[in-house]
Amino acid sequence: EMRKQMISDMQYWLKEANIDGFRCDVAMEVPVDFWDEASAQLNKTKPVFMLMEAEQPNMMEKAFDMQYGWEFHHIMNDIYKGKKTVADIDTYMANRNTKYQKDDINMYFTSNHDENSWNGTEYERMGDAVETFAALTYMLPGMPLIYNGQEYDFNRRLKFFIKDEITPKTKGKMFGLYEKLGKLKNTNSALNGGKNPANYTRIKTSNDSKTLAFERSNKNEKVIFIANFSNESTFTTINLKGNFKDYLSGHTINFRTDAPLGLKAWQYLILVPVK
Repeated sequence: EMRKQMISDMQYWLKEANIDGFRCDVAMEVPVDFWDEASAQLNKTKPVFMLMEAEQPNMMEKAFDMQYGWEFHHIMNDIYKGKKTVADIDTYMANRNTKYQKDDINMYFTSNHDENSWNGTEYERMGDAVETFAALTYMLPGMPLIYNGQEYDFNRRLKFFIKDEITPKTKGKMFGLYEKLGKLKNTNSALNGGKNPANYTRIKTSNDSKTLAFERSNKNEKVIFIANFSNESTFTTINLKGNFKDYLSGHTINFRTDAPLGLKAWQYLILVPVK
């Protein structure tokens, strides 16, 4: 009876408020078969988008469309601390294809309400690599999350369960960056990250423990991401040829497979081919 009432209450919001879906808190503490049943019933009323604050493959099979990318979030934190390397990103991306269905969506983030309050702001956890990791959340197959205040360079832990205002709301460095990243993701199909994600192809470098390089592609569009995920400057050669525009600066860069690329600590490039 409780399950029937819960589903009925969810139906209310679809029928009376015409919402598009639900974000389900601590979803892994509720039996999977309830979510399977609820999702099936809700989708008979209208197509709904189901996001869970959890990360479990079996809950993505029928019930949910998108999950929180907790594992990848902790990988990013540990890379900044020096506990993990780019190799751990490669392992994660390889395992993703075996653990999940193609239409399963991961939501990537550098912060959220729990992390901000309990483990610190992204600046506490990621220091001068915040911008690099933020860019990465837009480049991977999936969807990015911007938590309250991140667009305003907000650098303070918000109080939990108590009203705590985000002030001042001043547009700084991250506001413009998020605008540019959002525009590219929304207009370039190579960054598709929903039910029909664009391809992800790792690009080989001469320093794969520190340098992450990959290509996103869809039909005739491509986006290349290259980053030095270490706190030291590095030189690396990359299996990449041709002329590319650095999306953020607008500069054109010519790549030769035998020419070393110098990257400062935590420096990254987002490249689109020059047509």
